[in-house]
Amino acid sequence: MPSKLPAAVIQDLQACNLLELVEQIGRLRGVCLTELCGRTRTQNVAAARHEVWWRIRNHPDRSYSLQEIAGLFGNNHATVWAALHAFARRHPEIVTAATETKH
Repeated sequence: MPSKLPAAVIQDLQACNLLELVEQIGRLRGVCLTELCGRTRTQNVAAARHEVWWRIRNHPDRSYSLQEIAGLFGNNHATVWAALHAFARRHPEIVTAATETKH
C-alpha cells in the first residue's frame, strides 16, 4: 500500500469520526497530529501511534479491522498487527481492563 500524506490521513480520520480520539491521544502523549498521522518512527511517536491504533481497533462503537486501520494510515495490516501486540506488551493493564469490560 502506498504511503499517505498526513493531511490525507487526517481527512480520512475526520470522515470516520476518529479525529478527536487521535487528537486526544496526541495531547496526552505530547505528540502532534501530523507526527501521529505521518511516518515518524521515533520511540514516543511510534508508541503513541500504537495506542491510537489499539484504541481504534477496540473502539466502543465499532471494531475496525486491521485492514481498515492500515488503510486509514497508509500502512499494511501486518504493521498494524505488530503495533497492537507491542502496545499489549507495554500496557497489559489497559488490555486486561478493556477485555473485562467487554464481557
